[in-house]
Amino acid sequence: MEIKELRCFLRVAETLNFNRAAEMLNMSQPVVTKTVAQLEHRLGVKLFERTTRRVALTAAGVVLRREADGLLAHLDQVQRSVRHAIAEESGRFAIGVTPLAMQTVFPAVMRGFRARHPEIDLQIHEMPSDAQVRQLLAAEIDAAFLLLPAADPALEVQEIHTEQMRLAVPKSHPHLKTLGNAPLPLSAFAGETFIIPPRAQNPGVHDEIIRACSVAGFRPKVKDCTEGRSCLCLVEAGMGVSFVTNRIDCAASDDMRIVDLEDPAPSLCVALAWRKDDPSALLQVIRDLALEEAVI
Repeated sequence: MEIKELRCFLRVAETLNFNRAAEMLNMSQPVVTKTVAQLEHRLGVKLFERTTRRVALTAAGVVLRREADGLLAHLDQVQRSVRHAIAEESGRFAIGVTPLAMQTVFPAVMRGFRARHPEIDLQIHEMPSDAQVRQLLAAEIDAAFLLLPAADPALEVQEIHTEQMRLAVPKSHPHLKTLGNAPLPLSAFAGETFIIPPRAQNPGVHDEIIRACSVAGFRPKVKDCTEGRSCLCLVEAGMGVSFVTNRIDCAASDDMRIVDLEDPAPSLCVALAWRKDDPSALLQVIRDLALEEAVI
């Protein structure tokens, strides 16, 4: 058996949904299905009962899930111990960070850290929050500045910054003419197309936008867009509206306006996450500095 096959199997066993498992693994659904089929062929048993309506573990699948959980947990612990020892010896400290954290609390935390430990080789990796969680659990990074939610029993998570979102809209939008510069209710844009990141790329942002629209009383029409500047170009082209944060590097243009929203407006929460079993003194310095910069 291969580790990749076991990880795919466990995600499907946890969710009983191949599409959801693929999202969590950041893989395509056909690849997950093929990988599980390869594991079934290798073992010579059927691990799942599949119908058009449901997925269920077979008796063999129940046994494998029980055994694989412990096996992979032990393997992950071995990997973390080895990587931690290497990092301590080399003076390396690896940090994951999202773009919003990079634009808000992260620079001040790094300035404080560099002042205290200029000898440490800081390795900064910008990546989505779900990728940070995976790398943190595998000890490929030592701390993560990510967007909530980020729940895992092996992690500690501390909220450090909340950023309210605004809305980029075409300058020709009729509400701008009738309401002027006053904050607008999100429900005023219920008929618009919302240009947002795909859930597979950034589930925290995607889910918060869908949740906020639901609270405002509507389900948004969605157009996926993977890059922030491209999303704004689509707004300028009149193809929809897009959420932005206060720190985004953009301003009103000839074809676009940035408007405030009435409460409750959607917001994003930046948090610091680390492994519960990590005793690193450097991590404690990062935690203390992050709490000093916290704006909730």
